[in-house]
Amino acid sequence: MSPSHPYYLPTPVRRAPGSILVTGGAGFIGGCVARELLAGGTRVVVADDLSSGFAARVPGECELHRVDVSDPARLTALLTGAGPFDAVLHLAARVGVRRVLAAPEACRHENLAGVRALLCALESLPAGKRPRVFAASTSEVYREKRGPLEECDAVRDERGVGRWAYAGSKLAGERALDAARHLWPDGAGPVHLRFFNVVGPGQDAESGMVLPTFVEQALAGRPLTVHGDGTQVRTLGHVDDVARALAAIVREPGFPAGALNLGGTARTTVLALAEEVSRACRARTGVRAPVATVDPRRVLSPSFEAVTYRVPSFGRARSLGVRIPARALAAIVADTIERHEDLRHPRAETCPRAGSGRSVCASPAS
Repeated sequence: MSPSHPYYLPTPVRRAPGSILVTGGAGFIGGCVARELLAGGTRVVVADDLSSGFAARVPGECELHRVDVSDPARLTALLTGAGPFDAVLHLAARVGVRRVLAAPEACRHENLAGVRALLCALESLPAGKRPRVFAASTSEVYREKRGPLEECDAVRDERGVGRWAYAGSKLAGERALDAARHLWPDGAGPVHLRFFNVVGPGQDAESGMVLPTFVEQALAGRPLTVHGDGTQVRTLGHVDDVARALAAIVREPGFPAGALNLGGTARTTVLALAEEVSRACRARTGVRAPVATVDPRRVLSPSFEAVTYRVPSFGRARSLGVRIPARALAAIVADTIERHEDLRHPRAETCPRAGSGRSVCASPAS
């Protein structure tokens, strides 16, 4: 890969095991993980319907199949025709609070359909030929707790409605995969990747993700819209760093099954994040974008529920040898701003600079 490539230069690794199928590999995290896997010599096959991802994110060395991963027949054909695979990294899903709130039950159906199709396809393979599954879940499955969240902590109801339909679908997906442990040898069951606020260049603001929304607002000189009073606590991880950790996990044949918290260590309030973005954009453009608070129940949904505190414990991950990303907040924000326009989704409107008179990002961030 050319050093001028706009994504990043992956960390070279010496091990180069087999083949990995990445569903949703044209997405924000998927494209970055594919590059890390390729850097280690792994063969990477990407399955994506390109409904929210885009082909430019997929490295040229990958095999890209435009496939609806909720279609069991097509997924079975891919596993048999393009395989065998050592692992499946299942990242395909409907994500983003704005997309979920627009159609919560469709979100639930799509996310569960992808897991069920994957299980159906795996069942069609001979015993001993089934790849391991590493499936994206979410930190939203946890009930709120004023302290670091551990994998053993209480989780929400999988029948949750509204914004919790997404968390419910992910929790139901975890349980469906666990119920199919008989498909794999003992100890080789599914790994549930509970992501905590993975951010960075190329993330989609249209879905309501907080950092890219703030960046687009600030670059346009518009107010950065913070939900509520902005005291909600989050912990951010740069996508490049998380992808590097994730690639190492997927390459490890003996990685233990079960839930796994994954993300970074840059803890912040939403208000402090907005202020850091405003400061960094001002240093870059000379224009100061103000920070404004809005009522999320007015701009998103009357039933919207905010999570006031979401901080992970990485005790289990560290005990298993996972290198947890430690990039600082200022560095994450600076890199996101620096590479934002190069990596935006091609369907997004070009972000206008301050003073252009054009509207952008009218909806507030999550």
